Amino acid sequence: MKRPRMRPTFEIPLSVGHEAVLTHLRKRLQAMGSEADGSVLRAGAEIHTCNARQHFWSPTLSVQFEERDGAQILRGRFAPSPSVWMLFIGVYGIIAMGGVAALMYGISQVMLGWSPWAFWGVPASMALGAFVYGAVFIGQGLGAEEMHMQRSVVEHAVEDAVRALEASSTPRDAQG
Repeated sequence: MKRPRMRPTFEIPLSVGHEAVLTHLRKRLQAMGSEADGSVLRAGAEIHTCNARQHFWSPTLSVQFEERDGAQILRGRFAPSPSVWMLFIGVYGIIAMGGVAALMYGISQVMLGWSPWAFWGVPASMALGAFVYGAVFIGQGLGAEEMHMQRSVVEHAVEDAVRALEASSTPRDAQG
């Protein structure tokens, strides 16, 4: 059983060039209209839910191409939108600073011979960090349908590119 990941990834081996996949991905995104939107660049793409249907937990799919052992691979990675990602990083930073401050204050209390009640802030900050980490997986569950839609856009674009390659390589007299 796979364990849940903070930023789920997938890989698709390609039998066509990445330029063809990107061309068909661009066409798919234009055809999707109100479902998905995104930016298709020379080396990859960013796919997200269109603005009208976007929620706080809506994912973004980043598509990149790699060459591994002479074969081309499409690599997709789901992540929250950049603003949500920065929010999580900021919350982690605040929780970490609170834990370090509680630790330092607790050490000061011990050195002064006082009751070290501030040490309770360390496990509290760790519990808050675990809660925020768990919230990521709750968000993934809420955005699962959108993740499926985004991945299917990419998979259909790959299939379209393969079909176009096969159609162009089939001799005219054999089609007939």
